[in-house]
Amino acid sequence: MLQTRTRVKMRTKFNVHPRSAATATSTTVSNPKQSKRYKMFVSLVIAVLLAGAGSIALPQNSYASGEKKSFPQQVSYPGIIKPTHITQNAMNQSVAQYYDYWKGKYLKHDLSSLPGGYYVKGDITGSQDGFTALGSSEGQGYGMIITVLMAGHDPDAQTIYNGLFKTARAYKSAINPNLMGRVVADDKKAQGHFESVTEGDLDIAYSLILAHNQWGSAGSINYLQEAKQMISNGIKASNVTTNNRLNLGDSDTKNGLNTRPSSWMLSHLRAFYEVTEDPIWIQLLDNLYAIYSDFSNTYSPTTGLISDFVINNPPKPAPDGYLDKSKKTSIYYYNASRVPLRFVMDYAMYGDPRSKAISDKLTSWIKGKTNNTPSNIKNSYTLNGTEEGDHATAVFVSPFISAGTADSSNQAWVNAGWDWMKNKREDYLSDSYNLLNMLYISGNWWKPTSVEQTSLSNLAVNAPAVASSFGGINFEAERAFDGNLQSRWASNSSEGSEPQWIYVDLGTVKKIGSVRLHWEDAYAVKFKIQVSNDGSVWNDVYTESNGSGGVQDIPLNNVQAKYVKMYGTEMGTLYGYSLYEFEVYPPN
Repeated sequence: MLQTRTRVKMRTKFNVHPRSAATATSTTVSNPKQSKRYKMFVSLVIAVLLAGAGSIALPQNSYASGEKKSFPQQVSYPGIIKPTHITQNAMNQSVAQYYDYWKGKYLKHDLSSLPGGYYVKGDITGSQDGFTALGSSEGQGYGMIITVLMAGHDPDAQTIYNGLFKTARAYKSAINPNLMGRVVADDKKAQGHFESVTEGDLDIAYSLILAHNQWGSAGSINYLQEAKQMISNGIKASNVTTNNRLNLGDSDTKNGLNTRPSSWMLSHLRAFYEVTEDPIWIQLLDNLYAIYSDFSNTYSPTTGLISDFVINNPPKPAPDGYLDKSKKTSIYYYNASRVPLRFVMDYAMYGDPRSKAISDKLTSWIKGKTNNTPSNIKNSYTLNGTEEGDHATAVFVSPFISAGTADSSNQAWVNAGWDWMKNKREDYLSDSYNLLNMLYISGNWWKPTSVEQTSLSNLAVNAPAVASSFGGINFEAERAFDGNLQSRWASNSSEGSEPQWIYVDLGTVKKIGSVRLHWEDAYAVKFKIQVSNDGSVWNDVYTESNGSGGVQDIPLNNVQAKYVKMYGTEMGTLYGYSLYEFEVYPPN
């Protein structure tokens, strides 16, 4: 059943947490700063109501049943920044509005040759073999990831996703039926006619892991089983070469050295490893990092750019016109432009320092090249940074903004980039990739949980808890450990009441792999995760200096402790700290 919720937040500074203030019969403002702020707040509210009564647009969130990770998730990853000049809610609304636009323009289900089949309408490159191409496996992969992540906003997301998967399976590759052929055309003869393209299949397989996390695999499609089959019998069998590269598709050789960097989806490979426990995916990932390093050191030491296609060993740019793909295969063009997003996500989700180093190098160069103005980015560059293009387009701009999220020194860059991205409307490729970047930057591209972790118990659920303060009845410390995302702990929100903390007693010393914090709107900008064996002597095991709320996953490298504490030192709002859940997990 679809539910629509409308909520207006108008918070006043009380001595208890603002959500519990409804039980108070009077308010005492004893601090002069509070009094001034309160008067300004009241004046502003009155002015807004008088000026726009009846015309205020209220935020609405739609929830469909069955989602485990309903949009918005608004995850905050350690070390990753988000735009700071707007609220998280405003970012979520921009993503939702862009999705609605994208869906209306590109998501189609009008195949007479495959009733119920969905596809993403878009242009393709390469031969169409006499068919009229409507879409591609590349677009199918984009659409399947986007649809899973938008479930909850779109009540039809699972129906659409299953329709996209139906098309992916019907239009199987002519060579390896576990992969998708590169072309969608409204003709049964096109089903099973075309060979595969590696990057489309990587996204499709990854989306199946997301779908398993989102809806589970007990329905009409066993998403997890389909993912494993595609990963092992499709991609590993046909696309991973004997020298640990990714080839161009299943018509390519298994011992070749040619590769397309837009297929280097590093965080995808980690997800494949977690699902299959096959070390080939980590070996492949490490080799792709090594290829990039060798290539960049030789051909782009200043810029960090890479060419659309890479060949040979040691790696070098493919010549222009390589495989008749385009005349600019030796430079940073429409394939390579997608790479920065794929790299930075490995730092955001898995903390790989190689990813951060690459992202920082790319961002430093492009900021200098454009005078810190995202709209000055051009749609192609030589590897030494010379402009080849003549205009800004999202498939080039947005990945550079995503790369900038890896360091807080890029805050102005990320803010300006978001403003450019959120209203950009172009064509299939740029719009689809723009939306993927918006999902990442806003924290709504969440990390898929491994199969093993889904079966792990939260060590902290219903365990004894202690907090420095609480904001009234129903906001006690134990609310953050009851396994219920509808209840929460809230600290006393009086000004000057920092630091505030909350900890859980696990009963005995246990090995801890990670912590997950589900922040309410009152979150911590600066905090530490501390551990202790006796509840008296605490050791810092994680420090956050730029938190932005949402759902925050924090790896703890298998520390051993009986007590785990969140120690907040700087509030993100004026309303203290509030956690829906404080989860503690053992190692995978």
